[in-house]
Amino acid sequence: MMTIKIKKRAIVGLMLLPMGLANASESDMSFKMLLGVKTLESDWGKDDSMDTIGFQITYQPTSIPVGVALDLYGSGNEEKNKGVKTETTVGEVNLGFRWQPKLLANSLAPYLGAGVSFAAAELQELNSGTKNTYEDNGTGFWVGGGVDYLFAKHWSIGIDARYSTVDVKLTGKTRDAGGVGWGATVGYHF
Repeated sequence: MMTIKIKKRAIVGLMLLPMGLANASESDMSFKMLLGVKTLESDWGKDDSMDTIGFQITYQPTSIPVGVALDLYGSGNEEKNKGVKTETTVGEVNLGFRWQPKLLANSLAPYLGAGVSFAAAELQELNSGTKNTYEDNGTGFWVGGGVDYLFAKHWSIGIDARYSTVDVKLTGKTRDAGGVGWGATVGYHF
């Protein structure tokens, strides 16, 4: 689960986003939902692949091809091996900029983005009724990109790929809670 600190950062980010919406006729905004996977470094062992759900929000003035990006991702994995159950979760809040030029062929919209990543990781081990929980959070960076296909006036589907790196300390070891993620998106553009 995401820690309280990461939740507070996400709430503050969401509260600050509407400040730029004072003149909505001169800006665009998109909201996308992502379903995909995230691959962590091999030092995570059996937890190095996780299912991911995410939300991507972009606020972009129409006069320039660069907008503010706020992305929220939750990733998790559950394993059971020889009576030991392990649950690993990583929550990420990515804040940065997203470059998305005008449409290509009237329906394709490629994009690139980068910024700061805030992540919280939690590892729970349940062994013979004994539960151990380890958690930490950290700050790093992210880069990513993808392409949207606008199939209706306000709706899109697309693909997204990203890389992030954020060091956290769990079970006495420093690990990278970032990794390589990809997924399919469904979006609504205002």
